Amino acid sequence: MNKRKLGRTNLHVSELCLNTMKFGFVHDETSSFALLDTYNACGGSFIQSLGFAPNSAAAQLVESSSEDIVGRWHETRGINRDSLVLASRINFFRPVHGGAIAFANLIREACERSLRRLRTKHLDLLICDWDEHLAPVEDLLEAVDMLIRAGLVRYAVAGGFPPWRVVDSIHRSSMRNHSRFEALQVEYSLMNRARFEPEALSMCRDHRLGFFAHSPLAGGFLAQRPVSVREAINLDSDWKNERFGSNVGDAVRQVLAEIADKRLATPAQIALAWVLRNPQVTSAIVSAPAARELRELMRAADTLLSPDETGALANVATVQDPRMELRHV
Repeated sequence: MNKRKLGRTNLHVSELCLNTMKFGFVHDETSSFALLDTYNACGGSFIQSLGFAPNSAAAQLVESSSEDIVGRWHETRGINRDSLVLASRINFFRPVHGGAIAFANLIREACERSLRRLRTKHLDLLICDWDEHLAPVEDLLEAVDMLIRAGLVRYAVAGGFPPWRVVDSIHRSSMRNHSRFEALQVEYSLMNRARFEPEALSMCRDHRLGFFAHSPLAGGFLAQRPVSVREAINLDSDWKNERFGSNVGDAVRQVLAEIADKRLATPAQIALAWVLRNPQVTSAIVSAPAARELRELMRAADTLLSPDETGALANVATVQDPRMELRHV
């Protein structure tokens, strides 16, 4: 698998990143290890786990399971830490009392817990999930800068931040001589281009930011083949079809299926290849229910779409109004 340079940094990451968020509650340790082994055997080295979440017993159980499994896996397998890129996605919350100092302490404690679970001395990437309650953003930037200066984190990533907030945070970091965000992670696929083209991708290019495409298969919607109207009605209770089920969604899946059939591939491989064909995309975040499906997805990294195929997908997946008519309405 090829690797791509992350923005202006000296870090190179795999084109496909393995999302391990479901490890420990959807996948037990045996199946999780099988997925990790398969990913590693295919040349992948970029692993993203779930870190600190809002303070609830269920969230703490999920986060610890994800990171514990990844940590036990690379320790058990004896994999050289330097050959891996470990990222932790953290959903912060502000403590009720204590202000900026308590917030910074909470972030550091969360990071240190993640390091212990992952059996490592540093995180390559800390992905900070956006939340309106994080304002003022200066407190977050200062806390992350302290982690980077302490050697606990190499680079920070803005997860789901609005583009204007990313630019604002870069400016604030520069004014205070703090480490800045080096990448943006957002949902990006054939089904939700409108939110990020061209503004977010142009911003990443102009500011030399990496771009991580989260949910490149639209939650699995683009991995499904076209269905009849009667079948579609029965599928409307599924969240993927409630969100993406529309005339546009049907047309996109139809073109994906046609291209996949000609190439003896799967629609998921073609949808991933479309995301990776953009040189601004650093990596696409993927997950799979089993090792066989993961191996199929990994082949997308070697799939190069022709200009005609790219054009056909571009025409059918034209940047849409987000209020596009849904099939179930």
